[in-house]
Amino acid sequence: GKREEAEPLYRRALEASRRKLGREHPDTLAALSNLALLLDDMGKGSEAEPLYRRALEASERTLGKDSPSTALFRDNLIIFLQEA
Repeated sequence: GKREEAEPLYRRALEASRRKLGREHPDTLAALSNLALLLDDMGKGSEAEPLYRRALEASERTLGKDSPSTALFRDNLIIFLQEA
C-alpha cells in the first residue's frame, strides 16, 4: 500500500536531515517522530517505540522539557504506550 511506499521516503528524509542539520536538530527530531508515527500506523510498534523515545530524549536535552516540540514528542510516546 501507500504506507509501504512512504516508508523509504521517510527514512531518506530522516537521513538527509541528520547529515545536513545534525542528529538533534529540531527538524531531524520531527523527521524521526514522523517515521515513528508511520511505523506505528503500519503495525511496526517494536520499530516505532525506540524512535519515539529517541525523539523525546533528544528534544528534552536540546529544547528543554517545556518546549512545545518536546510536549508533542512526549504526547506521541504516551499515546503509543497507551495503545500498546
